[in-house]
Amino acid sequence: MAADDLLPNEVVAESADELQKSDQIRRAIADTYTFVRSMEINQTIASFTLDHYIDEAKRQIKGDDRALQDASGEDSLAIGTRPTQLEALASIQQAFNDAFEDAKTLAQEADQKSQEQS
Repeated sequence: MAADDLLPNEVVAESADELQKSDQIRRAIADTYTFVRSMEINQTIASFTLDHYIDEAKRQIKGDDRALQDASGEDSLAIGTRPTQLEALASIQQAFNDAFEDAKTLAQEADQKSQEQS
């Protein structure tokens, strides 16, 4: 490294000041953006009423418009449907009942075998 490549102290100080000023500008822009976005989000949230939330909960429980879409998001490329919560609960209940009946049958068979051996 040649002596000409080294920066004098004044240039280093100016570079540090410029970096500090650019950081302040970035922070001011970020704070402004955050403020604007938070105002937009607050307005969006404030526009929803209790009825909106109740309707959404009903739709999730028993709605039929829960199509799964591919990554492009086009409606014509639906790749299936998501079960409603009501359908999912019915499926879980049926699986539990089937497993319970299987366990009950196994227990009865085990009882019969133990009675036969006695």
